[in-house]
Amino acid sequence: MVIDCHTHLDDDGRAEKLLRSMDDAEIDASIVIAETLPGDISNAGQVLEAVRQSDRLWAIINCVFSKTVELKYVEELTQLLHEDRIVGLKFYLGYEEYSANDERLHQLYEYCEKYDVPIMFHTGVLETGSTGLLEYSHPLQVDRVATRFPNLTIVMAHMGNPWLIDCAAVLAKNQNVYADMSAFFAENRSITAHDVEVFKQRMEQVRVFLYSYEKFLFGTDYPLYSQKEYLGAVEALEMEQAEHEAVMHANAARVFGITTS
Repeated sequence: MVIDCHTHLDDDGRAEKLLRSMDDAEIDASIVIAETLPGDISNAGQVLEAVRQSDRLWAIINCVFSKTVELKYVEELTQLLHEDRIVGLKFYLGYEEYSANDERLHQLYEYCEKYDVPIMFHTGVLETGSTGLLEYSHPLQVDRVATRFPNLTIVMAHMGNPWLIDCAAVLAKNQNVYADMSAFFAENRSITAHDVEVFKQRMEQVRVFLYSYEKFLFGTDYPLYSQKEYLGAVEALEMEQAEHEAVMHANAARVFGITTS
């Protein structure tokens, strides 16, 4: 079984292309990130409608930090978290200038902790030309939140790339933190054999530090990458059976409460 814990829909907002990609890659389930625009939470509803087309899809909605001062926005956000196909909340660290431990977010963290809602943080590189700040997307941002909210389950998207060892240090210290393997490679092009070798080398350094890949989740960031190619790259890693099961499906199933038939 394979669960892709980090995907997006194409610009048309429909699920058909993603489902075809999953069939081609033999991926059983995917989690779709629903980007909500500042002041507009409607896109989450569009993604939720799309994922309801299939029992193989779930959704994570993102939180726009600048809107968390508005009670109506927070109420709408928390109501969405009780929808049956929504399994988490995402924060785009770095793209908005705020610390992961900003006290204005503590109420949301407490809510997610109370209702066992996992959260995902963007960590690592920002888009070329972004006006955001890398200091806020560094994986060490997550450590203080994980320590202060020990019952809050956290997933660091993208392993904090290029700060993989810093990401590993956060994973080693905090039992409630995981990382997904998405978006390691250059975007919007095929993954080459050389890319895979570089990936294996860098991930082996992480494995030496952690002794295992058991705190990682398979993710791609489709459609920026071919799910089939990305799965092939991750399968190239040397993993024991327990590690492989954790990475490919068991962690995602446990963290996000996903069940597949």
